[in-house]
Amino acid sequence: MFAASLFLACLSAAPAPRFEVASIHLDDPNSRGAGMKFAPGGMLSISGMTIRNLIWLAWHLPPERVTGGPKWLDSDYYAIQAKSPMGSSSSMDEQYLRIQTLLADRLQLKVHRETKDAPVYFLTVAKSGLKMEEAKGPDPDATGKGTILPWNLFVTDLSRRLGRTMVDKTGLKGAWYVKLLYSTDDGQAAGMGVQIDRTQPLSGPSIFTAVQEQLGLKLDSGKAPVDQLVIDSVARPSPN
Repeated sequence: MFAASLFLACLSAAPAPRFEVASIHLDDPNSRGAGMKFAPGGMLSISGMTIRNLIWLAWHLPPERVTGGPKWLDSDYYAIQAKSPMGSSSSMDEQYLRIQTLLADRLQLKVHRETKDAPVYFLTVAKSGLKMEEAKGPDPDATGKGTILPWNLFVTDLSRRLGRTMVDKTGLKGAWYVKLLYSTDDGQAAGMGVQIDRTQPLSGPSIFTAVQEQLGLKLDSGKAPVDQLVIDSVARPSPN
């Protein structure tokens, strides 16, 4: 009975999603930035990306949570052209799984997950109260309110800007108007959900002050268990 059950379980295991055809090669390091385009017909086009870029994108993790690997993961830039099998799902999630399989097949990428205590920011509602407005549908008076973002995407974006994992303790969900203007460490203007005139100098608050004063949120530094993806081994792509 045990052997039969194991056999049925193996039969029911779905194979890893794969591209029908895929080309991967070194890209010009002086090309105009990184790009990823999902096109109709299951086509995927990637340019100007490092392998580490591809790993944290494919596994939906911020850069600081992908560790290990050789230096060339951050210095060599690649281009990929790939096509999904006819009739298969071409959703973004499915394409990301195919990128994972492509990296395993062509670069012999091996990874594992582990949880470690790491620096994080705890995100809470400030004592002064939330100053953001929830977006509940079409709004003819939305001009100037900022960009509508699902809450989880807002938190992800904030984490990316700060370069540290965000532990969200606000309990908020849904979509919100986001309008945040701040100055970076090098004095450059930056923002989220707001147009910035790069020709005009900005003497604004730090992102920590802006988050509290403009959004009514608070960022506290601390440590917490964080899920990380560790690169065990990887090789440069095999020839096409």
